[in-house]
Amino acid sequence: MDPGSLDDIPKVPPPTNPVEKKRRRPPLSCEQCRRRKIRCDRTQPCNKCIESNAPSCTYAPVHIPAWRAKKLDLMATGNGDSAVDSAAKNPLRAIKAAEPRPEGPGTDTIDSIHPVLPFINMDSTSASSSKVVSSLAGSSSTSSSPNVDWLVARVHQLEEKLAKALRINDTQDGPKRRPSTPEMAEPGDGFVAKSRYYGHSHWIYGVNILKVEHDIVGQDKLNQGDLYASLLRCKAIGRKIKKNRLKPLSSTNLGAHMPTRELADVLVENYLRTFEGVFRVVHIPTFRAEYARFWEDSHPSNESFPILLQLVLALGAALYDDHFSLRPMATQFIFEAQMWLMIPPEKKRMNIEGIQIQCLLLLAKSTCNVGVDMVWMMAGNLVRNAMFVGLHRDPRYLGDLTIYRAEMRRRLWATVLELNLQLSFEGGGSPLLSTAHYDTLPPANLNDDELTDEKDNGRLNVKGPKVPTQTSILRALLATIPLRMNLINHVNNTRPGDHYEETLRLNSDLTKACRAISEALQSLEAVPNSPITHFHVLVTEICLYRCFHALHQPIIVKYINDARFYFSRQMCLDSAMKITHIWGFPDAWVKDQTTASEAMDADLKRLVTNGTGMFHNVASQAMIIVQIELLNAKAGQPTSLGYLPTVGSANLHARLEATQAWKLERVRSGETNVKGIIFAAACLAHVKALEQGVDVKQRTRMMFQAATEVGQQCFEILKEVAEREGLPRSKWEAETASLDGGSLGDIPMDWMQDWTWEDGQGISFPQWDPDFDTDNFMEELGFDIGEF
Repeated sequence: MDPGSLDDIPKVPPPTNPVEKKRRRPPLSCEQCRRRKIRCDRTQPCNKCIESNAPSCTYAPVHIPAWRAKKLDLMATGNGDSAVDSAAKNPLRAIKAAEPRPEGPGTDTIDSIHPVLPFINMDSTSASSSKVVSSLAGSSSTSSSPNVDWLVARVHQLEEKLAKALRINDTQDGPKRRPSTPEMAEPGDGFVAKSRYYGHSHWIYGVNILKVEHDIVGQDKLNQGDLYASLLRCKAIGRKIKKNRLKPLSSTNLGAHMPTRELADVLVENYLRTFEGVFRVVHIPTFRAEYARFWEDSHPSNESFPILLQLVLALGAALYDDHFSLRPMATQFIFEAQMWLMIPPEKKRMNIEGIQIQCLLLLAKSTCNVGVDMVWMMAGNLVRNAMFVGLHRDPRYLGDLTIYRAEMRRRLWATVLELNLQLSFEGGGSPLLSTAHYDTLPPANLNDDELTDEKDNGRLNVKGPKVPTQTSILRALLATIPLRMNLINHVNNTRPGDHYEETLRLNSDLTKACRAISEALQSLEAVPNSPITHFHVLVTEICLYRCFHALHQPIIVKYINDARFYFSRQMCLDSAMKITHIWGFPDAWVKDQTTASEAMDADLKRLVTNGTGMFHNVASQAMIIVQIELLNAKAGQPTSLGYLPTVGSANLHARLEATQAWKLERVRSGETNVKGIIFAAACLAHVKALEQGVDVKQRTRMMFQAATEVGQQCFEILKEVAEREGLPRSKWEAETASLDGGSLGDIPMDWMQDWTWEDGQGISFPQWDPDFDTDNFMEELGFDIGEF
């Protein structure tokens, strides 16, 4: 074909009505993700831009029809609350509603331009708002200045309404945000000492704020002075005493060492009268029958009963006399029980009897000061063993069980929960358990003799809650388990959040629970022939009121002088006064202090003198709060907001003196750790020095002198303890005598069973006395600081 003939082909005219090109869907992803062609989560800024460190995250403007814009305006202005609520419930639907629909040409105007607001993590800060507005406004080149101003105001209005109704926390993989305002205050960090982490609920965490006493004791260790020498002497003889208490162990004669029948009867009654009323472990009628059979038959059929009996005797020994003369026997029984649980085969002990022995072992180790620092880890093992045998499932799911078997399982699980929670407070850790992990019902309000062999058919014969029974105390504690579990998890939580708001909410719930339970138990105690004693009520209050210390102690350590957190200081002080009242510490207006001490429950008085664990740590934590308030008051700091009543300093002073006397009694009962007593003596001397208004140099001398005198007094008491427990004088006299001649030797100080100070770097300690300069003071005394 001739190329020129192409011009002769007739051309087809264009159609009179051209087909309109279909409009694409508006982009919802940010411009940066669209450019990189990756998935965008449509937040501001999106996660992909955060991960890539993009300088900006912008969204393209979207054309919205006028009718749709008008509808959104009516929803935001006339019915704004419902629109925000709807957006909060279904943000994807709200985004869908904002998408444009195809309209005919010429219908879009400049007034119908609106951005698609991504439903993001709403903190509503001015910086993020301005970033979104500027990026959206800058990308619309067709907008005029008035309309841009209207757009900015509109975005601000919608963000404010969404921020009020919608609150989305940071995701787990998102960046952590620390609170920047005191209202969202979080506790200070815990600290590590000798490879162990001490959390916020640990009683020793509050010592961090007593910086002056901390420096006094630590500095004297460097100076090798009289105080350090007295500490070494106490430490040397204390180690000899503890070593003398250890007897050789053999797996072939476990459970064979028993006291006389007369002594055993007294110790068993001590246990059943006290501990068993709070922590239900054994069935009392069954235990008494097995106990009588044990003395009649020299070869009991149940091999686990001698171990269980030994632990019962060890707990009863803590209440036998004022000086815990049976401590070596209790220590021996505890070690035998621990070895019995460890020797193979362990599977043979995974039953109800094994769980009972583990519960008693935890109680005995915590009370008798045998490896008390390790019991929190053992509590975790106890929880898992209890779940292994199915105690976390209610018996109604486990087949047809008798009332006796079902109720014993429920009681044991409640005891396991309580022990795990109490030892979490002691160890400064979390219980690592939640209410979602178990469905066991609370034990029935029945006495032990009412647990029969009939089938557990819904507990038709259960008594009402106003009838006192042998399980009333455990049921009362179990009712607060969810609250206290949330509290301890909140206190020892390491993630950021609205910490103080949650603290106030938990404080309100805890206050109501403590008041209700105290009133209920006191009314049950007043019923004639009630199995509930005053000892049971006091121990229950100790378990509950200690929660106030753990809840507010981290706040006052970090914000002691911030008036906005005065409520936490007041709650800690009120709880401390309650605890010290339970301990029998007298008030300033009580002239006869012996009368106040005698009014204390006799069993609890012996237990707080001889026992450890919660029977020592709760009062120690309370006295730290008293020391903080008293020193703060004497240093001239405000103790109230001007219109609230305050506790008189004379009252606090009397409690502090009573604490020193109580700790000395604990040394007489066989405690070998004297650091707490010396620290209390230094605090008391510091208060007296502030009252006298002496200068810094004299104040420090008074603290050194008081601490040294108490250290020497403790050494004399420990010599009496060594003689009482049969430790030959030749085993400790030569070693302690060598410390008096000036050569202090190289005895390592176990500072956090004996309080570790030197490993606490990185902790912020508020100073009570800003004028106190330890280095300058030591130089004035003639010591060369460079030598140390």
